[in-house]
Amino acid sequence: MGEEIKDSPQLAISWMLLASLAFASGSALVKWTAGNVDVWTVVFGRSLVITIAILFWSYISGASLKVGNHSRLLWRCVVGLSAMLCYFYSVQEIPLSNAVTLQYSSPIFVALFSGIMLSERVSPLIYSCIIFSFIGVILIVSPSLKSIETGAFIALLSGVLSAFAYLAVRGLKDSSSPDGIVFWFAVFCTALTFPFAITKLLKLEFIDILAVIGVGVCAGIGQTGMTRAYHAARAAYVGAFSYATVIVGGVYSWLLFDQEIVISDLVGTLFIVISGAILTINTPKTSKIQDP
Repeated sequence: MGEEIKDSPQLAISWMLLASLAFASGSALVKWTAGNVDVWTVVFGRSLVITIAILFWSYISGASLKVGNHSRLLWRCVVGLSAMLCYFYSVQEIPLSNAVTLQYSSPIFVALFSGIMLSERVSPLIYSCIIFSFIGVILIVSPSLKSIETGAFIALLSGVLSAFAYLAVRGLKDSSSPDGIVFWFAVFCTALTFPFAITKLLKLEFIDILAVIGVGVCAGIGQTGMTRAYHAARAAYVGAFSYATVIVGGVYSWLLFDQEIVISDLVGTLFIVISGAILTINTPKTSKIQDP
């Protein structure tokens, strides 16, 4: 009889904080490349790095890359790629902290769409969090209620599309391996962005190439850290700490990109982070180790 593996909350938090640092660092690299590298090229480089890494991992570990329900996988790939393009575009166009926060609004839409599309029971607490989060979104996207900032709206759209991607992953969990979902999504993104990226790749400076590779490396470290975090402790306990990415993104914004502190943005961020953390703790976890 095997020895029971006990939860290790401290280890789980450490892994999640590493993942948050990696994800925020990847976003900061995307921000840093603004003006020199377009989003197609960033997505291509990120996806290529992950494709190669998973192939290597599968070869040495024998990990399965099996996928079933190809139509649902295709839907996951389409909305996931769209979410990533929207997110990277918004990162390059608006303050990093706002882009990260709005992208992390996806749990709001997962909860909302789960009730509408999957007929899952949604408690009054969850609906309260959704309303609270939407107030936070409004404070960031359109604090005056007179106009909508385009970049912020696209960041919010990335959160909506990410929610669809997470729901698709939920539907794939019984027919596909986690590594297979991530691998074929990376292959899909690599193939579709290559025609748009190839001409730009040939003109990139060496430092920009390193930055694009760094985005992929950060994504890989983030996925590894997040996976190990969920293995080390209960998902309901660990999930809330994923919002450390928003905090790290804010620190990068203020220290590296000279972002001014705007009260409406700060309050909106707090609304979304608090509501998102509650949603994360109170909703089932089936897709937390997947990319958007």
